[in-house]
Amino acid sequence: MFKIVTGHSEDPETDIATHEALDNALERLNGTPPRGALVFAAIDIDLPVMAAILRDRLPGVPVSGCTTDGELSGPAGFLEDSIVITLIASDTVEVSVGYGQGAASDPARATADAVAMARAGSGQEPALCIATPEGIGTNIHHILDGLRAALGSDFPIVGGAAGDQLRFTKTGQICNDAVLTDAVVVMLLSGPLVVSSGVATGYAPLGSRHMVTRAEGAEIHEIGGRPAVELYDDYVQSHSVHFPLAVHVPERGGYVLSTPQRFDRDSGSIHLVNPIPANSEVQIATATRDEIIAAARSAGEQAMAGFPGGKPEAALVFSCAGRRAVLGTRTNEEYRCLTEIIGTEIPTAGFYTYGEICPGGPNGRSLTHTNALVAVLLGTRAG
Repeated sequence: MFKIVTGHSEDPETDIATHEALDNALERLNGTPPRGALVFAAIDIDLPVMAAILRDRLPGVPVSGCTTDGELSGPAGFLEDSIVITLIASDTVEVSVGYGQGAASDPARATADAVAMARAGSGQEPALCIATPEGIGTNIHHILDGLRAALGSDFPIVGGAAGDQLRFTKTGQICNDAVLTDAVVVMLLSGPLVVSSGVATGYAPLGSRHMVTRAEGAEIHEIGGRPAVELYDDYVQSHSVHFPLAVHVPERGGYVLSTPQRFDRDSGSIHLVNPIPANSEVQIATATRDEIIAAARSAGEQAMAGFPGGKPEAALVFSCAGRRAVLGTRTNEEYRCLTEIIGTEIPTAGFYTYGEICPGGPNGRSLTHTNALVAVLLGTRAG
């Protein structure tokens, strides 16, 4: 038996919202005890209050999660200022969680600590890692490198970096009753699990490639020997987060997107969500809202095509905060577009992230993504 259910609440009071979301989820379990809980919460939720309620009402149940840039819960779809609780019940799949601190300064140690703690909570070999790390001031590429080192280079890792509604001030992570910042939190699912995933952005590079000639961390100072902001002046006459940079990565055989956080006209630099090293080749990327929404269908089609037989029991969705910023009032259309492929009867939960993680293709190693929608399907092997 493997069953996943979700519940959500948009009540402005944290205690009421937590009880309501949990009541909704437990009702759908029909008395079956949960073995794990995954929680996605708006940045203004009182996390200590929420964590205390979950500890009291779910004693001994492993809990992980984070704050978001927006939440997803089927069948409602896109939510804001809400709590989404996903409960996992099974007699064959074990759930364990762990965390490590210092994600920004020492991601290798933070990821190793998180995985070690989660492994200690299970007697089986893990089959999937769901990661919800710090999303501000960290390098998600280094976090993924650390998770690969701890779990294996080809181990399936999915998830998203915590958000704070584009304030870029502080996020929160949750592991059992610990409320954290600057942490890596993981949930390991162990047992006869089957997983597939799909990822798409809808964006395409514009114009020629240009060399980053001076950069420091996530700040690009010069592109082609000129102030970095002038690339945007040349191509789109706009300094807008709606136009991410496509960063070409030869080892991936393609590019990864990086979203600008802000443009500094005085210095000519661009501050991005993810670090971009000097000597990288970049292009401005563009997409219409229709193309961004259609990418959700593509991600769903990839996930369904890769699911190894039978019917998925649940779906997790990790979509970029940059997509939500561009889509605005059309944000819920990408959820509806996805459910046209995976169906509305599958319990679905997720959140808008500051960076996504999932395999790059069927049986591929997990990669970092930006401005992407990631669809993950879960089930168990027959017998």
